[in-house]
Amino acid sequence: MVAETCYPVKVSFGHVRELAGKTRFLFLPTLIDMPVPEPGEVGYYCPMVQSNAYMVRSAFKLDRANLLTPSLHLKYDPDLLATEIADQVHEKLGVTKAQVKRALHYALERQHQYLKDLQVRGRDILESTPPYEPLVVVTGRPYNLYDERVNLRIGQNLSKIGITALPMDFVKVSDIDLGEFSSMYWGLGAQILRMAKRISASPNAFGLHLTNFGCGADSFIEHFYRHLMGSKPYLILELDEHSAVAGVMTRLEAFKNVIENTMQKSEWNQQTELKLSN
Repeated sequence: MVAETCYPVKVSFGHVRELAGKTRFLFLPTLIDMPVPEPGEVGYYCPMVQSNAYMVRSAFKLDRANLLTPSLHLKYDPDLLATEIADQVHEKLGVTKAQVKRALHYALERQHQYLKDLQVRGRDILESTPPYEPLVVVTGRPYNLYDERVNLRIGQNLSKIGITALPMDFVKVSDIDLGEFSSMYWGLGAQILRMAKRISASPNAFGLHLTNFGCGADSFIEHFYRHLMGSKPYLILELDEHSAVAGVMTRLEAFKNVIENTMQKSEWNQQTELKLSN
């Protein structure tokens, strides 16, 4: 590393070092923005994600002849995105622009179906969870949520202590109005805040936000996350390469106790209100 960064960027350097020289091409795209549910949203990725390809290319002095480094505006409609990709890679790969377009449309179709299947599964879990049982929804950036080393196997550890949990991508939130956060600059930040609004409106849902030390975007978003949660308990876990499972388990167990106490208090209040109304 040539400078201190957040943990996921350090991990990306490790991935590149492991793969460099072992493949015909190394795919290092520059991701600019992401698909958004509302046309007026910006949807940018953070600067560390946008500049990642430049950082690793400079640090390892990679041969550009062996790299595929297209700049990608994933917010574009598929045909425009296909043109953008084809213009940057078709000659190096020896394929036509039409082939790139067909491949992209096929990939997007499979990706959309995958996300749809996730959300159907998530809906089934939400509907089958009794209102008196708590459900934890884990928010965060995909490179935190789904790497078991980066997240310290948080899904398995939640299961070990008897907590039912879902990653945020299992819950559809594209129809949720961001309200006072409609000008949110970061695409993933907008998704996290939409999910926070969904959690805050669900009596038996509780939020766990997974982030990293040194995440500039989350240093702002966490304040908004807390605001949306109001008086509802939540947990923010900041992890990096020095984090250990033991410390995380202590915090998860404490969070479980807080959730259980909150649910019991809510049930007691409901019973009291029912007696008073009778």
